Amino acid sequence: EIQAAYDYANFKAQSELENVTLRADHERKSAYLAKLEIDLEVARENEDRTLVIRDDAQINLDSAVEDLEIKRQFYAQELARITEDLAVMEEVINIFQSRVANMQDVLSKRIDQYQDGQQLGGISSQAGDLQKQWGGRLNEVSRA
Repeated sequence: EIQAAYDYANFKAQSELENVTLRADHERKSAYLAKLEIDLEVARENEDRTLVIRDDAQINLDSAVEDLEIKRQFYAQELARITEDLAVMEEVINIFQSRVANMQDVLSKRIDQYQDGQQLGGISSQAGDLQKQWGGRLNEVSRA
């Protein structure tokens, strides 16, 4: 019986010691759990803020992409318009150059006719007067 009492006392002491160790471990783990709960709450708040920031950034990105697409379309329209205007201007320049060339030929022929007295009813004096007045400049203009 003494041995049983001794074993019981030893068991009880070890049980009390284990209870103290388990309580300390429980308190440590409870404190850690409380810290983790706070960290989880902070992490969720950070996640919520991050999601809001991400959504705002996505909205801004979509808006910028849409704005750039509008600008791209406007640029393409303006480029097409300018290209068309350029083609029209080139055609006008070509027409002008051909007309100037024709005018030079016509003026050159008229000057030759005036000098030969074949035009204006054979009045060669007017051709001579023109030639004197311009001092031969008409020939120079027609050659240029």
